[in-house]
Amino acid sequence: MVNTNKILKIFIIIVGLAVVVLTSGRIFDHDIFNNPESPQNQTVVLTEQTAFFTEVCQDFSYFKHDTITDCYYLYNSKNKLACSVLLTMPYCKDIKGYGGCVPFAIVFNPNNKIRELVLLENSETIKWTKQLNDIKFFETWNGLTAEEAIKTNIDAISGATYTSKAIIESCNQRLSIFTKIESNKSKMNWVNILGIIASFLFLIFAVYSFLMPQKTNRFRIFLLIASVGILGFWQGDFLSLALFDKWLIGGVKIWPHIFLIVVLILTILLPLTTNKAFYCQFVCPFGAAQELIGKLNKRKITFSQTLRKLLTKIRFLVLFILFVMLVVAVDFSLEDFEPFSAFSYKFASASTLILALVMLFLSIFINKPWCRFFCPTGGLISLLYVKSNKVESKKISVSLLLNIIFGLTILVLIYFNFVKPDNATEVKTNNETIIMNNALEVIHNRKSVRNFTDEPVTKEQLETIVKAGMAAPSARNLQPWAFVVVTERQKLDDLAKALPYAKMLLQAQAAIVVCGDMNKAATEVDSAYWVQDCSAATQNILLAVEALKLGAVWTATFPYQERMNPVIKILGLPDNIRPLNVIPIGVPTGEDKPKDKWKPENVHWKKW
Repeated sequence: MVNTNKILKIFIIIVGLAVVVLTSGRIFDHDIFNNPESPQNQTVVLTEQTAFFTEVCQDFSYFKHDTITDCYYLYNSKNKLACSVLLTMPYCKDIKGYGGCVPFAIVFNPNNKIRELVLLENSETIKWTKQLNDIKFFETWNGLTAEEAIKTNIDAISGATYTSKAIIESCNQRLSIFTKIESNKSKMNWVNILGIIASFLFLIFAVYSFLMPQKTNRFRIFLLIASVGILGFWQGDFLSLALFDKWLIGGVKIWPHIFLIVVLILTILLPLTTNKAFYCQFVCPFGAAQELIGKLNKRKITFSQTLRKLLTKIRFLVLFILFVMLVVAVDFSLEDFEPFSAFSYKFASASTLILALVMLFLSIFINKPWCRFFCPTGGLISLLYVKSNKVESKKISVSLLLNIIFGLTILVLIYFNFVKPDNATEVKTNNETIIMNNALEVIHNRKSVRNFTDEPVTKEQLETIVKAGMAAPSARNLQPWAFVVVTERQKLDDLAKALPYAKMLLQAQAAIVVCGDMNKAATEVDSAYWVQDCSAATQNILLAVEALKLGAVWTATFPYQERMNPVIKILGLPDNIRPLNVIPIGVPTGEDKPKDKWKPENVHWKKW
């Protein structure tokens, strides 16, 4: 039965991981279903990203966007500059914290000094970011210019090391791109360097103790103390369900997590040589803490074999319950269901601290109660090896082979997480490159949208779209255009009835009518250029609509007098204004798709 059980265990683990991944829609910080709502797939002009402007700017009126530096300038109702904002995404999407990317905004005062860092929606542990806020970590940059902030060396905060390091690196990188000054990468101080060295020295000692227990038993107390002191309180490094979930969904960077990656590999491979657990018995800092506390009382409570077997099933029940909660997307924090983060007591929740204290107290009377009966992480790890003193050689070989396959699968997944796919978009530290890539994506995704939902289009979105239209080139810079923004339901319906090819206006929530102003265009040389100028403005509008994840379609009125006349009448256009087209705008249903119009035969090199 060992072979069948082993296969079943591996199958359960793989299926469980697959379900969690499919439920979240992400693996290693990559969208499985190419979700357009993902922060990494959104461009910096999206309304979702600018919505917080009203919170950072009192009396907010409007903003201007410098597309060269990708900086937003926010103005109040008195037309005075209130502040400017830099967004770290997508420039810092490869910088990972504990739970993945940590998007935030850098807000400057009008005097070009940093006013605050505003944390945006992220996957970090809420209690950790709250504690960072409580200790005023985000205020470290306040009062510095961008140039001063780049040159200032800021250390990560112990207890929330991964999160704080990600914020420091993201801030340096974004400011470096903005100022074009090479960033001073956050330097590791000697405490961090010594911590990593001490962790690996401990790990070597742990491996040796695992392989040679008879020679090292008398030194075990030093191993336990080192585990609690170095891995627990100093480094805060431990395997947990929360860590596995963050890695699986948010991805993992090799160097910040190198120690835990090595520990995970050893945890999978070392039990192949024996039937005993490596991590739980020789590395886990909370297991070590229980064992140390347990030395206060040598007479422990013993359980009958039946009761003991029943109690050991609890951790698998806990594992299953947490798995179901992840799948059904219950809003909870995995850290609260394990005591490990109690070592970083400043950042741990009250429930975590209580759980840790209760388990440590029980360990005085019961041998390592958390590890033996309740730990879901230990339950997950235990599925990877077989506990049996008498196993046939053939069955051992099959078990060994299955463990190797599973271990190699994990290594392959980690490898592909570290190595970007060939088709991945490389975000370079060059403003022009990033902006160009975003522009090309918008151009190729633009499509004629004729099917809309009933969701509204905001005034801010329409203003952004019209501003894009006015950014178009024009002959002699005459800018002979005028734009009529229509949002009244009755007028939209009237236009739909009057125009034969604009019936989608009945669904659209807004429309922009691009017009030519003959008073501006009527010059001796280029009076007819208004059509080309307004067409360029129209194309800008269509691209801006796509960039905002809205939908639009160009419906012509000029040069058809039978189409122009009803538009002139419905909108009350003066004699000098000629409508070129009507552009229905709304939230697309997703039915309309972009078309691939690339035809090499239409391109002629050097000559026809």
